Amino acid sequence: MNLPFFLTGLVAVAGVVAAFWLFLRLHRQKTFWRNPHREASSYAAPGEEKVPLPPETKAIDQYLYDRCCRYMTEHRPFLVESFTLQDLANALFTNKAYLSRTINHFSGKNFRQYVNYYRVMYAMDLFRNNMSLRVSEMAELSGFHSPTSFFQSFRTVMGEAPSHWCGRVREKYKKKR
Repeated sequence: MNLPFFLTGLVAVAGVVAAFWLFLRLHRQKTFWRNPHREASSYAAPGEEKVPLPPETKAIDQYLYDRCCRYMTEHRPFLVESFTLQDLANALFTNKAYLSRTINHFSGKNFRQYVNYYRVMYAMDLFRNNMSLRVSEMAELSGFHSPTSFFQSFRTVMGEAPSHWCGRVREKYKKKR
């Protein structure tokens, strides 16, 4: 009476082992993870020619990018210094490589530049609300590791030093009063 249950269990275990073996074999060959639309992808490697994406793929990528931007503005995860691409991918329930390519494609920035853009915009809002803030305080409150990285990012985004921008905003505010 126990023999049919034993044989059923043995077949099930053999099936699981075979599936796991197949998974490992495909993973080693990299065929399992290869993008099926690679030939039609606009994410070309250096030296490759870009081929336009099919419309449905563009729409899916645009939807992911819109979700990413909405998440960044609503939840402000960039305020945490240790915020990573993996954290964002987990929050959006997606793959970090796919998310990175999508951000690169639609924003023209890598992930660090993308996050620093949001940090700079947040710092500018902080300053507009409290004009007595120093540049180092703005850097710290907006999630930068150091005032130097804030200065470099601010200059990249705005095209001028944060102290010059702050001076212009103060002058503009004084003229309105």
